[in-house]
Amino acid sequence: MERIGTQVNLPWKIVLQITLQGIKIRLGRALVTLSGVVLGIAFLMNVITGELIKRTVSNEQKIRAEVNLMSTLVGSEMGNAKGKIISIVAAGKLSVPETKLIDWLVGKQPDEIRVIGYTAPGLKTSTSAEIGKDSYLLLIMGADKTLTSSIAELTAGMKQSIVIDTLSDRQYIASDISKVKMLNLGTAQAAADEKEKLKQQEDSARAIWVVAISMLVTVIGIANALLMSVTERFKEIGTMKCLGALSVFIRRLFLLESGILGLVGSIFGVLLGVLVPMLAFGAMYGMKLVFGAMDYPILLIASFGTLITGVLLSMLAAIYPANFAARMIPAMALRSNV
Repeated sequence: MERIGTQVNLPWKIVLQITLQGIKIRLGRALVTLSGVVLGIAFLMNVITGELIKRTVSNEQKIRAEVNLMSTLVGSEMGNAKGKIISIVAAGKLSVPETKLIDWLVGKQPDEIRVIGYTAPGLKTSTSAEIGKDSYLLLIMGADKTLTSSIAELTAGMKQSIVIDTLSDRQYIASDISKVKMLNLGTAQAAADEKEKLKQQEDSARAIWVVAISMLVTVIGIANALLMSVTERFKEIGTMKCLGALSVFIRRLFLLESGILGLVGSIFGVLLGVLVPMLAFGAMYGMKLVFGAMDYPILLIASFGTLITGVLLSMLAAIYPANFAARMIPAMALRSNV
């Protein structure tokens, strides 16, 4: 028996040329595979981008929720603010929600807003002895947990003895507060924060599940499209094998084709998955907030990771079709009528 000499292994450049030519000839099938990659990666990137945007705007959402809670409680106790006097005691530095609540109160156009420890347009600086006179509501704000003035002094002369405190654990000077209606925003806010935390945990678990399903659907879709491609190319594979093509060459051909389609599809999928949620959330929260607050380094890392994931998933999905094509017997492939 004559000994078979060393078989020629085609260089990668030739393999790439053959692969690109095959994609061009079977453009319709390639577009089907490409669309599956684009949609799968776009869906995956959409979930990731959405989570990043939610994280960046979560502080704004929390502020809005706190202001809404405060304004609802204040509004229900105060009623129509016009023609009324409102008193505010700032015990230490005010939080952003507290300053926004003051802005909200100014917008309600009360007759007067008296303040101790804080200055802003539309507010009148007062003293502990005068702040409660003819007032309908007393707001205690600020980060200090100890109030230096007594409640009895601050509420002296009020038309409605209603006191609302934004902290749940503020310490008051020993005084008789049984004659005033004490309301606490801190307790209500703590309950709201706990509810929001549970909601975020549920959303994170749901997002992980959606990402896993997205990746699975992407792999199945690409594998199915490549299997169909193998079926359509039985005679081509048989011809190449009869001409001396090695199994490793056939395998390399399909893996390279899936890698190219995965790369192109992932690029378009990442772009689509970033732009769509940013525009959608921008319409909801404001373009300036979303595009200005976005953590672009993290987004870039996530995009690159998703791009690599798309290519790897595409090549992973092509392993079985590539091995199937490489193991084909030339005679059986040539007899196929597919």
